[in-house]
Amino acid sequence: MSSDVAHQAPERAGKRSVSLAQSLIKEVEERTGKNGFSSVVAEALEEWLAAAKLREVVAADRKAFGSVSAEARRQAEQEW
Repeated sequence: MSSDVAHQAPERAGKRSVSLAQSLIKEVEERTGKNGFSSVVAEALEEWLAAAKLREVVAADRKAFGSVSAEARRQAEQEW
């Protein structure tokens, strides 16, 4: 770990207004309480961003190198 990372202050929270189905809000709050709602939303958004970034990397790889051949897939499955 670099010394820069070790001394960083926690990121300030920002506020946004979002509209969600009441049933979704109720179900999340039943499991987390009202105070846990923001952390659940933050975790869900972090997972969504990670998946979006992965899709971008895969798309760039396919553009640069083409799709994986059926033979390469079979070989990977056998080695798995």
